[in-house]
Amino acid sequence: MLKFVFVLILTSHALSAWGLRGHRIVARIAENHLNETARKKVKELLGEDALTKVANEADSYRSDSKWKCAAPLHYASIEDQDTYLKSEKSTQGDIVRALVYFEDALRDKKTSAAARTNALKWLVHLVGDIHQPLHVGRSCDRGGNSVEVSWFKSKSNLHKVWDSQFINHEDLSFSEYAEQLDKIDDKAITRLDASTYLDWAAESQALRAQLYTCLAKDGCCANKGKCKTESSQFGTCGADAPDFRVNLEYAYVEKNRDLLNRQLLRAGIRLAALLNRIFGDQKLSASEAAMRKEFEALRTGPPYPVQQCIERALR
Repeated sequence: MLKFVFVLILTSHALSAWGLRGHRIVARIAENHLNETARKKVKELLGEDALTKVANEADSYRSDSKWKCAAPLHYASIEDQDTYLKSEKSTQGDIVRALVYFEDALRDKKTSAAARTNALKWLVHLVGDIHQPLHVGRSCDRGGNSVEVSWFKSKSNLHKVWDSQFINHEDLSFSEYAEQLDKIDDKAITRLDASTYLDWAAESQALRAQLYTCLAKDGCCANKGKCKTESSQFGTCGADAPDFRVNLEYAYVEKNRDLLNRQLLRAGIRLAALLNRIFGDQKLSASEAAMRKEFEALRTGPPYPVQQCIERALR
C-alpha cells in the first residue's frame, strides 16, 4: 500500500521545467557549443528544425494518452537526507534512468532513425529538466507544486515560479537571455563536462534548499513587520511547516538570480558536451560506465520501465 501511495505521489509532479522560454535558452546555449560533427548529425535527425524548436516537444506529449507512461521521466523524488542511489525508485522510471536510456538509444547505430530522433528530442528536454532544482524534489510536496506562494502578490506555487515566472520576470526573449548568459571560457566548460547524471541530480538536490528560503522584507514572515531574522524557511514537509503563504518579490529575485542563471548555463553547456560526445562516438567514461553498473545492481520491479514506455508510445 505504501509503495502504491509513493508511486502516486511521484506521478503527480508537473511535467515541465523552465517553461517554454527556459528550455529554449538551454537549447540555444547548446547550439552555440556544438562541434561540426554534432551539428551535422543533429541536422540529419531534425532536418530544418533547430534544437530550440524541439526543446519543448516532450512536454507537448502530455495531451497524448499513449505518452501517459512518460510523465515520471521528467523528475526524480529524493528526500532531504537521501541520495539518488539510496532513494526509493518509481517502478515507472525517473529522469536519471531516462537520460541514460535516451543517451544509449542515440548512441546505438541499430536504433531506427525515428527512435534516434525521438531520443535526441527527449535528451534536449530532460537535460534542461534535471537542472531545475525542483525536478529533483521532495515527494511530500510534489517538487514544490504543493507549496503555495504569492509571486508579486499573485497566487502561485513554488514549482510554477521556478518553471516559468522567474525567467519571464527578466523580460528577455530566449535568444537575448542565452546571449546574456553564454559567456564562459574553455576551462569552465571542461569542468562542467566532467560530471555524470548522478552528479547533476545531486547538484540540484543540494541547491533546492535555497529555493525554500526568502527574506523578511519580501513578507516571508507569519507576522508581517515583526520578523526577527533576515531570512526564513518556508514550505517544509514536516509538522513544523509554517502556516502562512509567503510573498516572493524583489528580494527573492535578487537572492536567486545567480542560481537561476547558473543552472540554465550549466544545462546548455552540458547538453552540448553530451551531444558532442555521442555524435563523436566517444566511449563512456569510467564514471559513466560505473553509474550504469550501479543502476543494474539496484534494479527491482519491472525490468527497464523507461524502455517499455517509450517503445509502446512509438508504436
